[in-house]
Parts: sequence; structure tokens; C-alpha cells
Amino acid sequence: MTQPSRFWDKIAERYSRKPVADEDAYQRKLQVTREYLRPDMEVLEFGCGTGSTAIAHAPYVKHIEAIDISSKMIEIAHGKADAGKVENVTFEQATIEDFYQIPLIMTYVPIACVRST
Repeated sequence: MTQPSRFWDKIAERYSRKPVADEDAYQRKLQVTREYLRPDMEVLEFGCGTGSTAIAHAPYVKHIEAIDISSKMIEIAHGKADAGKVENVTFEQATIEDFYQIPLIMTYVPIACVRST
């Protein structure tokens, strides 16, 4: 386990309860991103955190592979997906380096990372 993953594991529960700082800006970012999505796309989201963005985009694509360095964040994301009956998102604890192999990464169309502060 790396130092960054320990940090995010430690604060995952608190992070998941914290509201988005600027909800209007976040919703605008989601809308802009959706303009690029198509129903046949397979998306890789890295740094997915607790999965909110992946879950929000799920209805607009074929599948989302959502990864995060924190296993605790991924646990929370699984819970959100289960609660929302979202079946076309796969959450996995991984780093971008785990996916950075040309044959693998080229199977995904866009790579998305949305962050609100």
C-alpha cells in the first residue's frame, strides 16, 4: 500500500459525506462531458473516488471501468452502484500505471477525470 492510498483510505468515509463545494459547476462539468459520450462507448475513469461521476455518466455509455488508488473509496463506490442498481460500471482498486499498456488502454475511447474543489 502506498502513502497516497493510505491517505485516501483514511479519509474515504469523511470524503464521501462531504458535499460538492460548487454543485452548479460540477453539474456543468457533467453536462459538458456528456456531450462527448455515446451509447457504444467504453470509458476509463481514473481517480474515480467514491464513484459519483462514473455513476452519473453510466446511463450515457455502454460501460465504465472506474479505478482509484484507494480500496476504501472503491468500497464506497460499490455501495453507491449497488444502491442505484447501476450495472454497467466496474469499480477496481488500481493506479493508472496498471492500465498504461498500449493494447489495454486503446480499448477505451475517452479517458475521463473530473475533479471539483
